Parts: sequence; structure tokens; C-alpha cells
Amino acid sequence: MQRIEDRVSLATGINAYYRCWLADKAMGTVVGVHGFAEHSGRYNDFGAFLASNGFSLCMSDLRGHGLTASPKDLGYVDSFDLFIRDLEEFIEFVLRRTGVSSTILFGHSMGGLIVLHYLGRVGRGIHAAITSGAAAIVEVSRGSRFLLSLLNTLSPRYRLNLPINPNYLTHDDSIVKNYINDPLVFKKPTVRLMYELVKASESVWKYIDNISVPIMMIHGAEDRVVPPRATGEVFNRLRVGDKVMRIYEGMYHEVLNEVHRDIVYKDMLNWLTRHTR
Repeated sequence: MQRIEDRVSLATGINAYYRCWLADKAMGTVVGVHGFAEHSGRYNDFGAFLASNGFSLCMSDLRGHGLTASPKDLGYVDSFDLFIRDLEEFIEFVLRRTGVSSTILFGHSMGGLIVLHYLGRVGRGIHAAITSGAAAIVEVSRGSRFLLSLLNTLSPRYRLNLPINPNYLTHDDSIVKNYINDPLVFKKPTVRLMYELVKASESVWKYIDNISVPIMMIHGAEDRVVPPRATGEVFNRLRVGDKVMRIYEGMYHEVLNEVHRDIVYKDMLNWLTRHTR
């Protein structure tokens, strides 16, 4: 396995920081999209697992996140659509770098929502996809939605407290502690990022019918960050014949970081192996 960390200038105007875990003899290549507030470095164990089992993984830190973001822009994005445009450019970069003709797309949480938007609206360079805890439903009250909209108009860079309880990410206490202490995990997102996330979770339903590639959707049954019904309702709407859903009992939001993540890893590897090309 070869591990790479570098930067790439995307045509969308950002200098994206990315990480790749490259298999010695790759059967396939996965492009990953991380979740809200985090960064690609939190997927080191998963990337090493995939690479040791014949699948390369490449992930960039999203704009407004991790090492891609400037201190001023950490936790900020002008528009959710920029995530999709960045992803399209990054996929093109990975295709050129690895020499493959298409990739498998993976996304967790907000990254899963980005993946669903990409599959339904663009789809280029992808022959299969996996989502984990995809944020297709973001539960906010009508009052909070109105307040968020108002603040977005008046002060889009105003910062809110992180609306995620780290203790509900995983039952693995060491990972919770690392998340809390990780300086690249921002704790005060801007109003604009929150508003764009909520809006994107509402608009994604217009594009679900357009998804045409094989897809695996996974979710923790005890997820308190994104309700499991988000995955269930998307799955039921999908028209593609080659689809599979796994709901993991006793698991929280980050199933890749759960105590019994080896079960999830194995299921994903089996699915990836069946969808190589």
C-alpha cells in the first residue's frame, strides 16, 4: 500500500488537500466524500483496510473543511452546489491519476448527501456508489428553519455551536475523544453552511429517480444524528434494480468507526468486489 497526501488545484477555484490510500494491485478505485465538520484524515483506518484488500481510496477535504479551508473559511461554503462541482473535478483528477475509466463513489453523512446529488444530477465517471448515514433528512423545526433562513440573509458567516453530540457518533470512546480534540474538526459552523445543508436535504428528493448506478446504502439503526428513515426512504424511491440496504443494529452514526466496524468493512468489501470493472 502507498499512502499519499498532497494538494490539487481544481478548476472550481480551490486548492484541495487530498489523501489517497493506493492498493499495490488495485481491483478498483473508490472516491470518498467525508461528512459535515470533519476531514479525510479521519478515514485512515478505512483507507488502509481497502488498500490492503485491493481497492484504492482517494478523498479530498471538502471546501470549508480540514486542510482545504483557510482559517476564515473553515465551516463556510457559498453554496452546496460548489461541493458537487468540486467533486466532479476531483473525480476527473483521480481518473487521470489512477488511469481508470470510472470509479466507485462513497459518501458519509453530508458526504452521502453530496453523493446522492452527484448521482442524480451529474453521474459522470461513476459506475457504482455506497452511502453511509446519508443526510437526506435533516430534522429541524419550522421555527429553526425560519431563523436559519433569516440569519443566512442577515449574517451568513455568523457561527453557531456544532449541532452534533460527539457521544452519538460511535460507541468507541477513543474515537469520540479524538473527534473532540481534533483541531481539523470545526466546532462552530457558519449559518450559511447549515442553511445550505438543510436546503440540499430538501432538494435532493427531486433527483433520486435519476440515479441509475448500482448502489449500497448503509446506516446505523441507533443513529441520532441522521434518522435511519432517511436511508430507508431514499432506498425505497430508487428505481435502479441493483440496490442493497444494510441497517446495523446497535450502531450510531459513524458505522465505519463503530466498535464492531469489522462487520461493516466486510459487507462493504464484498459488495465492492462484486462491482469491480
